[in-house]
Amino acid sequence: MSLYNHASYQIATKALIFKNDYILVLTTPSGYLDFPGGRVDESERNIPWTEALKREVTEELGESISIEVGQTLFVSKRQYQKDNKTNYVAAIFFKCQYNGGDIKLSDEHINYEWLKLKDAINHQLEFVSEDEKNQLLTLFNQTNKTD
Repeated sequence: MSLYNHASYQIATKALIFKNDYILVLTTPSGYLDFPGGRVDESERNIPWTEALKREVTEELGESISIEVGQTLFVSKRQYQKDNKTNYVAAIFFKCQYNGGDIKLSDEHINYEWLKLKDAINHQLEFVSEDEKNQLLTLFNQTNKTD
């Protein structure tokens, strides 16, 4: 028996999609800010996480969307309730470049906006995860130091 009670996390891949100086921000049906992406499927265990991300982006934004997946930016924590149980997710955020295509949202989101990073951080709506907002704030502060 282990002396430790190890935490179990599902893995998600998320895209911070940049179009010039703007990022794509989505709104969930429950009114939270979110980003394209989602949990890695069982069948995707042996493929690169970037391929799982591309699948999720296509599912959520439509078949005509074209992005280029770049570097990993940060990892954040999320949680959600299902069947009276709290589930934990580690979300790996990738920097992505928007190459074109029409956005056609799935039913997972009700709206999208292209916002400056600063405006996304200061948005009136709450983020799905407070940790993601904090990670974005850190990213924003690092970006502004290098400008």
